[in-house]
Order: sequence, then structure tokens, then C-alpha cells
Amino acid sequence: MVHYLVVFVTLYQRLLGSDRLPVMLRPVVFLFFAAPSLASLAWKSISGSFDTTSKMLFFLSLFLFTSLVCRSALFKKSMRKFNVAWWAYSFPLTFLALASVEYAQKVEGEIAPVLMLVLLASSVTVCLGLMIFAALNMRTLLGNNSILKSCKSQNKESLNMEYNTGGELLPNTV
Repeated sequence: MVHYLVVFVTLYQRLLGSDRLPVMLRPVVFLFFAAPSLASLAWKSISGSFDTTSKMLFFLSLFLFTSLVCRSALFKKSMRKFNVAWWAYSFPLTFLALASVEYAQKVEGEIAPVLMLVLLASSVTVCLGLMIFAALNMRTLLGNNSILKSCKSQNKESLNMEYNTGGELLPNTV
């Protein structure tokens, strides 16, 4: 947890100062609230109940999530062109939604289930949206990768080979 605090302070200062993160890496900032969400779930698993420590970690992640969502202008430039860093939105949001499920089960009231539903719906929407964007932009993401081309040529060669009864590989005569 101490490591998280050092990294958090260092990176959060970069958001405010002139030494900013590159535009393409700004979605990675959403990973800030993944650690407290995950720690909240882990503490609940260790202690057996969603106690005060779990609630504090959940509220910390909820605060960080809210503070990042309110700064949407920070992420506008990074949203112009799809890249792999966009997947950084899905993981933390999913764990925040899972922590909100545990919180809603523990706390009685009207706000907790609504918060849970909003976070779950946004998590599912973000994950589905990322899958669709990734499928539509597969060429852009993979590009002209020589490794992929060599794998394709090896697959074509293996399809053109046959095995004899002794298990030896023979060229296909067809």
C-alpha cells in the first residue's frame, strides 16, 4: 500500500503540473482508483465482512473515480483516436462496480443499490463499447506486424502438408 501512495502522489502531481502525461496514455490515469477498489474487495475476503476498512477503501476509490470523471476535459484529446490504452477504463470501473455490489449488500438504504446499478451499467457499457471499438479498429491496432505475417505464412504452409501413415510430414500433392 505504501508503494501505491508513492506512485499515486507522483502521477497525480503530473496531472496538475506542466510535466503532463502523453495524450495517448491519459486513460491509464483511471488505474488510480483500481487499487483501492481491489483492496476493498480483498479486505472483505480476508476479514469475512465488509467492515469499516473496506468501506473506507471503497469510498476512496469512489472519490478518485468521481474526481477523474469531473475532469473529463483531461481525456478529450486521448479519445480522438482509438488505441490500446482505452482498455484502462474497463478494469478499474469493473472493480469499482464489484465493490459497490458488496457495499450495497452490506448497507441498507436507497442510494447504495442505485449507485451499484449505475456503476454496473457503466462497467458493462464501457466493456461492450471497448470490444466493439477494438473489433472495428483491428487493422489500426495490429498494423503491418511482421510477426503476424510470418504466423499467417506458417499456417498456410502447414495446411499444405500431409502426414503419411508413419507420422512423417509429406508435402501435399494436391
